[in-house]
Amino acid sequence: MRAIEVGQDRLLRVVERASPEPGPGQVAVDVAFCGICGSDLHFRDVPALFPAGTVPGHEFSGSIAKLGDGVEGWAAGDRVCVLPFAQCGECAACLAGTEQVCATAIANGVGLGTGRPGGYADRVVVDARMLFALPDAVDDMAGTLVEPLAVAVHAHTRARPEPGDALTVVGAGPIGLLTALVARERGSEVVVVSRNPARASRAERLGLVTVTPDDAVAAARAGTQPAVVLECAGTGSALGLALELVAPLGRVVIVGVAPEPFALDSIPVIFKEVELAGSFIYGRGDFHSAIELLAADRIPSAALIDAVVGLESAEETFRSLTSPSNSRVKVLLSPALSG
Repeated sequence: MRAIEVGQDRLLRVVERASPEPGPGQVAVDVAFCGICGSDLHFRDVPALFPAGTVPGHEFSGSIAKLGDGVEGWAAGDRVCVLPFAQCGECAACLAGTEQVCATAIANGVGLGTGRPGGYADRVVVDARMLFALPDAVDDMAGTLVEPLAVAVHAHTRARPEPGDALTVVGAGPIGLLTALVARERGSEVVVVSRNPARASRAERLGLVTVTPDDAVAAARAGTQPAVVLECAGTGSALGLALELVAPLGRVVIVGVAPEPFALDSIPVIFKEVELAGSFIYGRGDFHSAIELLAADRIPSAALIDAVVGLESAEETFRSLTSPSNSRVKVLLSPALSG
C-alpha cells in the first residue's frame, strides 16, 4: 500500500509499505479522506515530534476492511471515523471521565509521531475502541471534521460561559472557526479576532462577527471586554492579546498548540485575577457531540473544506498551507486521487 512518510530531510514522500494487518482487538480501516491538521504542518519540521519515518494523519474517515480477533460489534464495510488518541479506558483519569488527559493516549495514538502510522495512507490499523460510527447524514468528507470539531466542543466546555457572557475567539484558523461555530450553536455571543484578512472574510461568510486585533484592543480599552476568551492561534502574541482583551475576573482558555514555549506576561493575569485554563483534545463524549452536530447540519462542513488532493500532492500542499498568503481552512488528502 501507499503511505506518506516524513523523510530525514523533513520532506513528505509517498512510499510503498506492506498493508498492515489488525492484531487482537484491532481493525484495519481503508482511508477515504484525511484532513491536514495545523499540528501536522508545525510538527513535521520538528524531528523530536515527527521522527523520520512518521506517517502523519489523525483526522480521517473510512471504512472497515478487516477485523482482528476478539472484535465485536463491527463489520467489514462499516463507515467510521477514528479517535486517534489511544485512551486506555482503565487508568484513574479514564475511569473518572477525564480520558482527555490519559497518560498513555498520545504514546499509543495513531498519526501522532509516536510510532503508530496515521491516516496519510491507503490503510491504517487502529484499536477497535478508537472507532466511532458515521451516520448516513455525515459523509466521508465531513467525517474528517469530527476530530477537530471535538477539540472545539471540548474547548467551549472548558470555557464554561455563563448565559449572556460575551465570548471572543482569537484566531480564525480551522480550530478557531470551529470553536466559534460551536460557541454560537450553544448560544454564546461570539466575536472572532483575526489578523488574516482572508481568514476573516471566511469567518464572515460563515455568519461570524470578526474584528482585527487593533479594533479588538480599542474596544476593550473603551470598556467592551469579553468575559471569556479562547486562544486558538497557538502563538505567544495571540495569548498576550487574549489576556489584554479579557474582562477582570474573566477566563482565558488556551486551545492553540505551539511547537515552542513562549513567555507569559503574568501582570494582566494577576491584576485582573484572570482564570487561565488549558484545553487538550477531547473525551469520548465530545466526539459523540461532534458527530451529532454534523449529522444535524449545525456545522457547515462543506463551507470549511477547501480542496481534496491526492497523496502525491502532500508536500506541495504543506508548503502552500504554511505560506503567509494562505487563505484555505481545511484541505483533505484522498488516497483515491492520483496527484
